[in-house]
Amino acid sequence: MYVRGSLPKRGIAIVGSRTPPAEAEAFAYELARQLGEPIVSGLAPGIDVAAHRGALSAGAPTVAFVGYGFGATDPPEHVELESAIVAGGGAVATLLAAGTPASPESSIERDRLQAEHARAVVLICSEIGGGAMHTMRFAKELVKPRFAVMPPEEMKLQPGWAGNIACIAEGATPLPFDLKVAVDLLRS
Repeated sequence: MYVRGSLPKRGIAIVGSRTPPAEAEAFAYELARQLGEPIVSGLAPGIDVAAHRGALSAGAPTVAFVGYGFGATDPPEHVELESAIVAGGGAVATLLAAGTPASPESSIERDRLQAEHARAVVLICSEIGGGAMHTMRFAKELVKPRFAVMPPEEMKLQPGWAGNIACIAEGATPLPFDLKVAVDLLRS
């Protein structure tokens, strides 16, 4: 594995959609900010970036497992965030040699690394076919605690939450869309 920075021990993976509702993105940011432990994610737009930024805002280390080699940041506008993650005491890690572009296969491998490294995985919101569903599947195979945020009542039937409903049906612990309760559950 190629690593820039320091891989903190364990932590909680926060994953989800690249195109989340604004409320879910804000929830991911605040959850990562308030947990007070390392946050693991994949540096993708949407939920991943919100989680990394939330951890950084609280001074907590965060780990980005990425599906590209160093120097091939995808999307390119996340180069500065990669540097901030390393400067903040966290790490950016990949299995790919420098310059290797992202691919669908390498993104799935990144999802596996997130599940392996974290002590638990939290799905903020995802469509049924979203990449975060791979992380949840790997967490299930690894017998890691899995949590899926319960959508707010008015959003329950929106496709962007269908992955959460499916994960809860498959045994993931429902996590209320309430920051205080969610933080307390994840800390216990």
